[in-house]
Amino acid sequence: MRRLLIVLIAVLFPATSFAGFPFEATLEEMAQDADHILIGRVTGVEMIDGQGKPVLDRKAMTGPGLKNTIRLLIAVDEVLATNADTVPNVLPVPLASHLHYSLGQISDAHDGDTTVRLVLLQGNDFVGTKPGVFMRPLSDKDEALRIYHAAHPWARPNSSFKPALLRNAAQLRR
Repeated sequence: MRRLLIVLIAVLFPATSFAGFPFEATLEEMAQDADHILIGRVTGVEMIDGQGKPVLDRKAMTGPGLKNTIRLLIAVDEVLATNADTVPNVLPVPLASHLHYSLGQISDAHDGDTTVRLVLLQGNDFVGTKPGVFMRPLSDKDEALRIYHAAHPWARPNSSFKPALLRNAAQLRR
């Protein structure tokens, strides 16, 4: 009986342990996996449901079994490196949907936040290198670019790139 209990704990604990903890990534992992390295700042927070429709209830939650996603609206100030033809002025970047957050909790945490950060994203949909992991202090810029260019030797610095204006940017700046 004791063995059965130990086996059950060993099997079930890892399956549930990710339900409430954020993912972590080192700068090296983030820069190697990134397709886009940007300088930006959070200008807003929004939530969408499983069909992509806006959720306005500040008490609405994310977490296991729920289909809501909270996205930080990141205003792009500068594109340092990218493989995209264009980068929108404002990017809706999803947080990890497996974590238990409310729209109000995240909105309050970023209310009045003007901190300029290094933003490392991947893919055509501009998401974190791991769910919800995408921002670093601006002081990591030089090291992130060094790691990025070592991992992507074909990439060129993007010193003249300007973010593109989205058709619906006004909606994203709520």
